[in-house]
Amino acid sequence: MKKVYLFLSLVFCLLIGNYLVASKNTVKSESKSSLIYQNDKPNKVTEDLRAIYKQKAKEGRTATLDQKRIEIEKQLVPTPSNIKIKGETIEGTKVEWLIPDKSPEDKIIFYVHGGGWSRGGLRYSRNLGTILAREAGYRVLTIQYRLSPENPFPTGLTDVEKVYSSLVKNLSPKSKVVIVGDSAGGNLTFALLNQLKTLNGKYPSAVVGISPATDLTKESQLYTSDFDSIHANYHGNDINIIDTYVGNNDRKNPLISPLYGDLKGLPPMLIHAGAREELLDDILAYAAEANFQGVAVTCKVWRGMFHNFQLMDKASPISKQANTEIAQYIKEHLGN
Repeated sequence: MKKVYLFLSLVFCLLIGNYLVASKNTVKSESKSSLIYQNDKPNKVTEDLRAIYKQKAKEGRTATLDQKRIEIEKQLVPTPSNIKIKGETIEGTKVEWLIPDKSPEDKIIFYVHGGGWSRGGLRYSRNLGTILAREAGYRVLTIQYRLSPENPFPTGLTDVEKVYSSLVKNLSPKSKVVIVGDSAGGNLTFALLNQLKTLNGKYPSAVVGISPATDLTKESQLYTSDFDSIHANYHGNDINIIDTYVGNNDRKNPLISPLYGDLKGLPPMLIHAGAREELLDDILAYAAEANFQGVAVTCKVWRGMFHNFQLMDKASPISKQANTEIAQYIKEHLGN
């Protein structure tokens, strides 16, 4: 019922305004925001992959963090030969470029990977990074931000901000950047926007959040759902990776839980969520709040899909469609 209530609440928020255009699956308002429910039922291949994903998540509940870090670094999406990989260090942080042939230098996708703030690196980033570079045709910059629990908040966010700020500082005035973040990377992406507001920094042209974690309070769906992926064994102790990342800091700090920030004036956003994922309530709440504060946000919920389903890539027709739409959104905001 809570999910239904939040979904209806978001629809209500999007209806605010004197001008209304409505269709069967999409609601639009004056704020140029929209909520879309993708009603296509997943095929058997997608359902089978979902079952495997769910089982692996349960098996990972008691795994050590070191084991999880090794497992996540497998590159499942091959990088084609027409996309070159180039390593670099920016502001003391290792980064990697995925550069499609003939891609413009002044159109950049800055990708912040997920992994619960505690795992994932450059090799893991090549999965979604490859998808973005391949589908959009633009160069993608990925980042090896420092991980929790060794480096709790705000370390990872500090790395992301330094790399992003250095990137935009060294680009030409006509250059454009779109930021993409998935899961914990989505959290860092939206937190970065809140930080840029306080720093009076330059916003990206647009933002894409894929299953983003928007609320780390103990009342959030992420926390109360007892999501398998937020548990790990670390040095013999059972840990909750949200707790180890946040520490004793205020969980409603907008740099920790972007939902509680001043969102007015933020750039356009595309947010994707699976209808069966544990973060759905939190994602819908963020989209509603962003819309209420005047942000042009498109939030799309995909029937039957789970957290970060885009990583299935071409193995699932729905994942393929989602990635195509993300690429199209990026193209619209980076330009030809």
